[in-house]
Amino acid sequence: MKLLNTARMEAADLERLRGLFPSVVHGGWGFDKKKLTETQMAEAIAGSDAALIEFEPVTARVLDAAGGRLRFIACCRNEPEASVDIAAATKRGIPVLTGAGRNAVSVAEFNFGLLLSLARHIGRTDYLLKHTDAITGIAYSRNDQLKGPSEWSLDEQAPFNRFGGPELHGKKLGIVGFGTIGRVVARMGRAFGMEPLVFDPYVTAETIAAAVEGTKSSLEELMSEADFVSLHAKVTPETTGLIGSGALSLMKRSAYLVNTARAAIMDYDALYRALAERRIAGAALDVYPEEPIGADNPFLRLDNVVLTPHLAGASHDIPKHHSRLVADDILRLMQGERPHRIANPEVLEAWRP
Repeated sequence: MKLLNTARMEAADLERLRGLFPSVVHGGWGFDKKKLTETQMAEAIAGSDAALIEFEPVTARVLDAAGGRLRFIACCRNEPEASVDIAAATKRGIPVLTGAGRNAVSVAEFNFGLLLSLARHIGRTDYLLKHTDAITGIAYSRNDQLKGPSEWSLDEQAPFNRFGGPELHGKKLGIVGFGTIGRVVARMGRAFGMEPLVFDPYVTAETIAAAVEGTKSSLEELMSEADFVSLHAKVTPETTGLIGSGALSLMKRSAYLVNTARAAIMDYDALYRALAERRIAGAALDVYPEEPIGADNPFLRLDNVVLTPHLAGASHDIPKHHSRLVADDILRLMQGERPHRIANPEVLEAWRP
């Protein structure tokens, strides 16, 4: 049995699969940080009995190149459809395992980093101190009678007066989407002393209350009551454009919005207008309609937005997480058990180890 591996995998988890796959062929992005093209992937997969991938494309052409031998595909990504043609695999009866949840902690932690940087002006003041004289070039008055630690200055234009912001403790955290990441964000919010409000029509109020002592809300209630709105929904026909001008108009002027999910969930033109007109306090964005963003992107000109280049899921620990998740499910599948993370469970009825 031959396994093609193009993913970042922990050696210990690959070793767990050796009993099933004595021959493991490595290549692609997980090996040398060079992503294989469709043509290269078709060549690499020929004669393989299974494929363990991360970023390489597995199209219908690639599946055909396997010559009918492919027993399964394990994609380490949270959203395997970004790499794998799920419909083509399903048509051929090939299970597609996933690494769903691999980046939950990474995204949730980054989410709060953005939220804190936004509300407390951490990123902005760091930039102003390092790259401008907007703070250091001002002659501040000093109280020489003070002994010990003191303020930078209490002048009207001093940082203490200009860059204050709200605490998280005691505030309402609105969470749109209560999947794996949304739940971790809610738990972290609880640790900060926040009250989770959750909008997810597919999760019951009892589940939300039991998981994080949170409150199930309608989207309208959440947008109007939350002090911080955090987006964690998947892109579906129902969620595409979910946060538009109507939803944004319900937010408090003092409220902030963070999007580390997907750009398609919201109307970025409507968000820009809300920020530019100061109808909301600010936003933090890690995802965009077009990536990478251009130098002419209008959000770059706003001082009430924090921007990062799609980094929420870039922690060094993610390969450790997805290695364990996919190895566990490969072993389950090959032992005739139902895997926990599969993109096309309908193929399992006819599939045999």
